[in-house]
Amino acid sequence: MGKKLVCELQAGDHIYCKRRGGLYDHHGIYVGDNMVIHLAGKAKKIQPYTCKECINKGVINGEIAKICIYCFLAGKKLKVYEYGVSYFEHKFKKNGTCCIRAARPPHEVLASAAHLLEHGGFGSYNLLSNNCEDFAVHCKTGFAESKQIMGHIKRLTFIFPVVGAIATVPLAAAYAVSKGITASKRHHSLT
Repeated sequence: MGKKLVCELQAGDHIYCKRRGGLYDHHGIYVGDNMVIHLAGKAKKIQPYTCKECINKGVINGEIAKICIYCFLAGKKLKVYEYGVSYFEHKFKKNGTCCIRAARPPHEVLASAAHLLEHGGFGSYNLLSNNCEDFAVHCKTGFAESKQIMGHIKRLTFIFPVVGAIATVPLAAAYAVSKGITASKRHHSLT
């Protein structure tokens, strides 16, 4: 799927765009009417709305926000995350752009994103275990996953073979433990 125009989006699409020159991608759920729900995190310091679209329809609830697609994209190219891709296809695409899991129907995706915006329960932003990609994939599938982070860890071993190989094991272990703890907290807060 890849790049799309805003007018081609469907409510419930998982969208993303590059940030910081491609260092990472920012993810959210397009909810229709030119609005996106995303996990921003305290570090992003969600500012009071300045654009007319956000002033009229925006919502901020802690670290989860509903903003207009133009503020979400911040001038970057819109891309759509793919679901239900084959294992082979998944292996050769950039991490953080697709998922093997099938997506829920759009009405369930929208209900999940709206529920988390209104009631919270997703937890605080954490780069390793609870980031914007985790949020969007959770809304789409019910499982929080961020392949983008594991991709950065893998690149360490490629760029710095000796140091990366030594650092990868503790980083991957920390990632797994952090994901487990966050998933447990999220499960208890959503039930």
